[in-house]
Amino acid sequence: MSKILRIVLIVLFSISALITLFYYAGGKDTIELAAGGKIETYPKFTNVLIIWAYILTGLAVGFTVIFPIVQMITNPKNAKKGLLGIVALVVVLAIAYVLSSSDLLGITKPELVKFDTPSTVKYAGMMINSIYILAVIAIGSMVYTEASKIFK
Repeated sequence: MSKILRIVLIVLFSISALITLFYYAGGKDTIELAAGGKIETYPKFTNVLIIWAYILTGLAVGFTVIFPIVQMITNPKNAKKGLLGIVALVVVLAIAYVLSSSDLLGITKPELVKFDTPSTVKYAGMMINSIYILAVIAIGSMVYTEASKIFK
């Protein structure tokens, strides 16, 4: 199992590196906007990079949800530990939701005004705050792990 996992990780890393290389070295496309008549340039492989990011995010979320469920089914005695991760994620999202604001942004672009609603702003704030909270937890756990190794 460990060998298969290592191969899968190497393949995912290789695809990510290749797409990143294409993104930065693949040249640029130009587009002329009909409304303003401006010409904008952007990397050719932007859509590929965004789709790959969606795929990796979906895999990460899927495995984060699936593995605790499989663990609960295969080892019912340790089901509390599996549920603890899901409960912790829900708690982090709840804290992030409470910390986020629903104040409107005052967007004036006609094509973006529809996104300037209290619920959309609150949801976006919750996601940004949850990323900050999870990053602090991740960095804190790394520091704690390394510090505990030093003092043993």
